[in-house]
Amino acid sequence: MKTFSRANAVTTAWILLFVTLALTNACRPISNPAQTDLEEVLPNVITLTLTSPQGNTTAFWHGSTNATGSAVHIDTLVLAAGRTYTGLISAVNATKSPSVDLTAEYKKLANEHQFFYTVSGDARSRVSITVTDKDGNNLPVGLEFTLAASAGASVRGTLNVVLSHYDGVKKNGTSMSSESDIDITFPLVIR
Repeated sequence: MKTFSRANAVTTAWILLFVTLALTNACRPISNPAQTDLEEVLPNVITLTLTSPQGNTTAFWHGSTNATGSAVHIDTLVLAAGRTYTGLISAVNATKSPSVDLTAEYKKLANEHQFFYTVSGDARSRVSITVTDKDGNNLPVGLEFTLAASAGASVRGTLNVVLSHYDGVKKNGTSMSSESDIDITFPLVIR
């Protein structure tokens, strides 16, 4: 029968600890934003910026990336009746240090992403949105768009913004994918 000395026991404990740490860290997601896959980094700050010669408007959504996905802050998008805007959307993950500008990543991976804009409520018939940027296959992306609010009485509604991610599914430019990186709804008012 072989006996273990105290030195052998300590050596064995260190080896087990090292193997355990190596195995558990091998399956951990990368935490460095520079090395992180875009799929692991979701936006928690969305900015809609609308400009026109007559005036500009901006709406922010600062949300949570937790399981509930509840919004911490969401602005009402206020539009002037009879005005056409040039629109831009930006997406940032501010939980990382430094912050990760996902807008540039979506532009770089445009063939795999598309923003969809849907107006609901009383504002539905008064707002039209046209995506103006295209990917490498000449399909819409949606980081840039025009938004026209027709003249008329003041109305309320919502603007739903969905960013579809086409991972393993062919993007056709008209249909949302089953996977979305963003799905938020802004309250909307036309005055």
